[in-house]
Amino acid sequence: MSLEFKTEIRHGVSVISCPKRLDIQNSDRLRELLARTVEKQIYQITMDLSQTAYIDSSGLGAIVSIIATVRANQGDIRLAAAAGNITNLLEITQLNKLLKCYKTVEEGVKSFSST
Repeated sequence: MSLEFKTEIRHGVSVISCPKRLDIQNSDRLRELLARTVEKQIYQITMDLSQTAYIDSSGLGAIVSIIATVRANQGDIRLAAAAGNITNLLEITQLNKLLKCYKTVEEGVKSFSST
């Protein structure tokens, strides 16, 4: 099982494709990746969750940990293509009020041009 993340830049937005699981085994790697993205002064980030079937608290924590920094720089983190169980988790934890979710990665990327 791959624990790796893939990144690319689309229209100035960093798109981070997440692995099947976002958990304690790879949450530190995600934190590092997000920190490096911000160091490059890229503050618009879309997380591609299309391949992700499971997220635990450490995975959510890694995503939430960088929100203040990107928002202070007129950016944000958007989630895209999340499975139903992940959207349910976001509702239960009320993170759906903090993180905007989009059906597709392209919608998440385009949402930055309308802000």
